[in-house]
Amino acid sequence: MNTIKKMVTLLATIAGGYLLLLIFMYLFQSKLIFLPSSDLLVTPSEAALQAEDVWIETSDAERLHGWFFPNDSTEYIVVLSHGNAGNISNRIDIAKFLQEAGVSVLIYDYRGYGQSSGNPSEEGLYRDIEAVVNFLKMDKGYSEQQMIMYGRSMGGAVASFAATRFNVGGLVLDSAFKNVKAMVSDLYPFVPSFLASYEFPTEQHVQQLSDIPVMIMHSPTDTIVDISHGKALFGAANDPKTFVELRGGHNDNFHASVDIYSQYLKKFLLMIDEEKTSSIEEK
Repeated sequence: MNTIKKMVTLLATIAGGYLLLLIFMYLFQSKLIFLPSSDLLVTPSEAALQAEDVWIETSDAERLHGWFFPNDSTEYIVVLSHGNAGNISNRIDIAKFLQEAGVSVLIYDYRGYGQSSGNPSEEGLYRDIEAVVNFLKMDKGYSEQQMIMYGRSMGGAVASFAATRFNVGGLVLDSAFKNVKAMVSDLYPFVPSFLASYEFPTEQHVQQLSDIPVMIMHSPTDTIVDISHGKALFGAANDPKTFVELRGGHNDNFHASVDIYSQYLKKFLLMIDEEKTSSIEEK
């Protein structure tokens, strides 16, 4: 009997601990998803780059900070929606690369990240990208078709959302995931995915797109967002679409794959031009 009681007590303790863990993860899941930093590691001027500080007002009165990297040799601008951690200063190398590769670039911080005001939320991030697009149209004179949405990791959901709302020129998804519930199943298999109150449904957004060039980029050695997510997104996308296999892990694939990025960015811009020409001819 004592042995049985001990086993029952042990099981009850384990069950209680598991329940407490689930409650903790449910109540504080925003802290697991959003990992903003307010300190800028480096600014464009400190990196000897030409960029303009921009401030963007959202529809709910938040103020977003970003950097605009102009390139007068092109009509296109890449709008970079970054991942869930850090801020735009962690992505300045990507902005520099894109600018030197032949496009203008706007990188911006979501609400609660970097110098931007407010607190992050899924709905808030969608409001942020809407404000960014409207800013580029009203203040910089870009048409929607001149904008290429580029989303890394969590930013893939934000960029793909924008592609469903605006007539953008193209969409690039770099190391993006299908949705939050799928990520919970991958990273925390002991946690029921239905407890996730966030969606970030990148796959669902992608399925809604048609006649827009889509490029999916993912590394088979990404240990945070498995390449199966990238393949699922590619399967969900309509033509014209391209899948690009990168090198490196989730956080270093850019530096490990610069040559691949360069090669396929040029091809993607040509794809956008061809799609635009085809659309004009059909009209």
